[in-house]
Amino acid sequence: MSSAEFWRLIDRLGLPNADALNLIDYPGKLPASGKRPRFRLTTHQTRLANALAEVGTALEAVGETPAWLHQRNHSSPFSGRPPLAIMVVGNGEGIGEVLRFLGRLALRKSVAR
Repeated sequence: MSSAEFWRLIDRLGLPNADALNLIDYPGKLPASGKRPRFRLTTHQTRLANALAEVGTALEAVGETPAWLHQRNHSSPFSGRPPLAIMVVGNGEGIGEVLRFLGRLALRKSVAR
């Protein structure tokens, strides 16, 4: 995945730039100009970015918009925090927690039909 593809994904998910870089363990920071950095994603960063893409796909599957990532959620594992907060502090595992939650939600919705 190129950095351009990564930034398109971030735009699609509506994530703040600083959070996006944090989610893929980017070692640098946003420049003072606010311009998005261009970089080569490492294998680890690509894996995390692909997991973010899966979050987008899972949101579509359950009929949610990317705004869902920013809304407080009282279900486990969120405890009143937005899913994005879990993803950011989770060091990669947070993305997995959100994906598992969305998977369970998709399963419940499919059974309820």
